[in-house]
Amino acid sequence: MGLDAIGPIFPITSNGNRYILTAIDYCTKWPIAQAVANIQSETVINFLLTEVVQQYGIPTQIITDRGSNFLSDITLEFYKNLEIKHTPTTTYRPQSNGQVERLNRTLKSTLSKICIDNEEDWDTYLWKVLLSIRSMKNQSTGFTPATLLYGQNITLPSAWITPEADINIEEAVSERISYLNTGLVELRKLGYKKNEKSKITSSNRYNQRVVKSQYKLGDRVLKHTDVLKSKFSAVWEGPYTITKVGNKGAYTIIDSSGNYDITHGDKLKTYRESNRMIPEVSSAKLNSTLQRFRSIYVIEFDEYLKQGGLLYI
Repeated sequence: MGLDAIGPIFPITSNGNRYILTAIDYCTKWPIAQAVANIQSETVINFLLTEVVQQYGIPTQIITDRGSNFLSDITLEFYKNLEIKHTPTTTYRPQSNGQVERLNRTLKSTLSKICIDNEEDWDTYLWKVLLSIRSMKNQSTGFTPATLLYGQNITLPSAWITPEADINIEEAVSERISYLNTGLVELRKLGYKKNEKSKITSSNRYNQRVVKSQYKLGDRVLKHTDVLKSKFSAVWEGPYTITKVGNKGAYTIIDSSGNYDITHGDKLKTYRESNRMIPEVSSAKLNSTLQRFRSIYVIEFDEYLKQGGLLYI
């Protein structure tokens, strides 16, 4: 599953919320979201426990960006204790967690439309957006998230009807169990196949747009900073040296002071001695990815549990 956060959102609601923690199951596309006051590590853990683990069980894998709240010591210890495989995306590359990014765009776009006259209470509309997404057919799978998760779609308010008085409850339950044991399995397989086909199509489309960069160990490169001084500027810094070639276009780079970072190849370009206008980055500016995202929290996970475990928002 993918995990991310939206915000800060303004205005702050009357409940004090200004962020949304979001998650999505990659298989069924089932979305989960909660309005929160902050996105600190403790809040993230509480969200996972109450909104994910408590209701759906422990996910086998969680994909996040490299935000400090997802990579702090206490959060990493949480993943370890629940035996969750945590996979952080490549630095500055949210496309690696594209499904949750698309969910975020949908939530923001829809909320901005439906609560335009009541912006200070946008968090009270969140459940409506989730209900809509869960009951709408997903383009990738061809099914609604509810159908792939539960085997049947959600009953929406417009479809609420009184069941027939002579319905045989025992027979209906038996049919339901039979379907869960057979039909739902096949349905999920079909949804998975459609999703894989959709991902291949998207990947091919992306590869047609992007020329893959290839660097070797020892190559000297410049890195795009992603901090634009103006809308027309393209800021590069360096030079750095390639010290490791990773998977899926990721590279480990190091500066002259020994500080390293991990970034994607499409954020790099070959450094040539003629690039004299490119200043060498100072050691204070570039720290290792792990150093930069080390937690500012000193509470260990075991101690966190001793102090009450769940922190309710």
